[in-house]
Amino acid sequence: MRAAVAVLHQGCILLVEHTKDGRCYWLLPGGGLDWGESLHEAACREVLEETGIEVTPGELMFVSETLAPDGSKHVIHLVFGATYRGGELKLPTEDRITDVRWVEVERLTEMTLHPPMQKALSKIQFRDENDDRIFLGNLWVD
Repeated sequence: MRAAVAVLHQGCILLVEHTKDGRCYWLLPGGGLDWGESLHEAACREVLEETGIEVTPGELMFVSETLAPDGSKHVIHLVFGATYRGGELKLPTEDRITDVRWVEVERLTEMTLHPPMQKALSKIQFRDENDDRIFLGNLWVD
């Protein structure tokens, strides 16, 4: 399970770039839970560790999963909206994270996101807080 956040600030969304096996792709900051940690606590910790940014997580926006066709990997992604509280972007010491950046929401369709949730994320600026939450299904990418 992965708790991730969609942080909007001044028309931009916070993303981290991962480089793995020679491939680069972007994703929402977030990660796994430590024992006894709530989803919101994990999301806040992961965002701070990965980006240097402090956030206040909000409502669950949507859920997706990545399920490898061969069954070797299965991750449930819980994406929460979040409010920027402060901090300045900084690259962590983790080797796999090669960039952190605020990206204009309009540019999401130009980027390689894993999982590919650009369409759902591009709607967050216009989301009514009473909207139903969405299950996006399996978004596995080879």
